[in-house]
Amino acid sequence: MPWLAVPYTDEARRSRLNRLYGIQGIPTLIVLDPQGELITRQGRVEVLNDEDCREFPWHPKPVLELSDSNAAQLNEGPCLVLFVDSEDDGESEAAKQLIQPIAEKIIAQYKAKEEDAPLLFFVAGEDDMTDSLRDYTNLPEAAPLLTILDMSARAKYVMDVEEITPAIVEAFVNDFLAEKLKPEPI
Repeated sequence: MPWLAVPYTDEARRSRLNRLYGIQGIPTLIVLDPQGELITRQGRVEVLNDEDCREFPWHPKPVLELSDSNAAQLNEGPCLVLFVDSEDDGESEAAKQLIQPIAEKIIAQYKAKEEDAPLLFFVAGEDDMTDSLRDYTNLPEAAPLLTILDMSARAKYVMDVEEITPAIVEAFVNDFLAEKLKPEPI
């Protein structure tokens, strides 16, 4: 490797870094700022999705569009996923704009407390990844469909309404964070 890396044989340092950054496998690329503060644990995914590094240093986006390359993040903790009924980028972009203010608000609240946000936020269009996720979690084909998926707890929370509004999303998130929602098994 032509870049600075921890030698695989340096087990003590690898072990400390694994604990510090929650590394569970290799390859892993963690991006830090000049002060050593974490920018992203998803450097590998970001490099794969941004080969020209136009968005470097890849500060996390509040809302991600679900894809093959970022689907592993669904396993990192609870994730709000808004399923939309379109392969068209316009529908996905409108859905991202709908939930982005709520995502930014939650992220800012927890960042102020120097804590990681308790949720990741995704928009899922119509593709094979979304179909697989719906099958795995036994979700209906309805769209729009607002969900919170917690893969590690094997739980899902579903808000099946005719129209998704910012107020509905915010109430759903707040009820989840206040543990007022009843989980369904995945």
